Amino acid sequence: GMILLRIRGTAQAPALRFLRVQFNSLSTISFLMTLSDNSRLRSIGASIARFLTGAGLPLFLASAALVYEVLILGVLFAPDNWGAWTSFSNDFKLWCFGYDPQTGGLAWSEVIVMQLEPVFVLGLSVIVSRRQIMELRTFAEWKSHFVTIGSGVTLSSIAMVGLYLFATSESPDEMVFTFPGKRIRTELIPPSFQLTDQMGNSFDMEEHRGDVVIVTGVYALCTSTCPLILAELKSLLDELSPEERERAQIVAITLNPENETPEDMFNYISGYGFEYPELKYLNGDPDHVRETLKKLQISRSEYPEYGIIDHSNLFLLIDAEGRIAYRLTLDDRHKSWIRGALKELATEASVLASSELETKDIPADALALK
Repeated sequence: GMILLRIRGTAQAPALRFLRVQFNSLSTISFLMTLSDNSRLRSIGASIARFLTGAGLPLFLASAALVYEVLILGVLFAPDNWGAWTSFSNDFKLWCFGYDPQTGGLAWSEVIVMQLEPVFVLGLSVIVSRRQIMELRTFAEWKSHFVTIGSGVTLSSIAMVGLYLFATSESPDEMVFTFPGKRIRTELIPPSFQLTDQMGNSFDMEEHRGDVVIVTGVYALCTSTCPLILAELKSLLDELSPEERERAQIVAITLNPENETPEDMFNYISGYGFEYPELKYLNGDPDHVRETLKKLQISRSEYPEYGIIDHSNLFLLIDAEGRIAYRLTLDDRHKSWIRGALKELATEASVLASSELETKDIPADALALK
């Protein structure tokens, strides 16, 4: 495009009369400046024009891309004992590269895409400015662009350091999201279903009336969000008191019912530190499993050509009376709310159990009088 900057003024008191910007996609970037007694602005405009239309822009992009590629390589091959950098690298790989902490596997297609993106942009810039780059034949000509190259390295380094400092200084434990409680609570009735857990035992939701049940969906071959879901559930259990833990039951329904055997399911869940029966991993007739997931509104979409199942990251919290009280996700705010919701429901379950126990201890004739 073309930017046309036109400034007019009087000889005694130069003033800005008008500014007009015009883009023309058929031409290269150029600056046409009509200035009155202002050589400094003319010089700045000429410098910017030389940078955008000469070899400066591709050299700047090349130096910035170099820093970016160094960051990616540093993340991919970070040692396990480099403290904060190792933690940053694992988080980066988890969110950007589909990293599986259990196996160390990565979605290499995503790695390749992230590495090639800056190369693609740089390539386009080189093609546009190839004539100017070919003219850089002597050291003196290259030396005139050292400031540009240094600027690219410096600015991109500042950006990368800022990303690192932001990621390592922000602690989820320090982020406080007030749990809204009753304002977001529901009283939905979950569908009834009978499935089989990883030990081959039948599961019926009615048998857990009086407990707080957390329902979610995962599958063993998932390398993206399922590890995050299971890690979050394990963290939730570890934060509960022994009394609260007795009232909590985690239920994970497989999203891949056709291909998971009880042995696969047991090994998968055990790998995250869960002991039976604190987490029951359910499977059954594939049609019944899919229908149950649909009724629970745990969405899933299969992509057989890629071997993945895209799915929602949903936690359903069912209260002691068997109603869906909360529907939460892996969002940072919701992760904080899950803790408040779970403690609230566990307290309610304890109160309900105590009330039922007291009722059983009251003689039948006394109940009749009541």
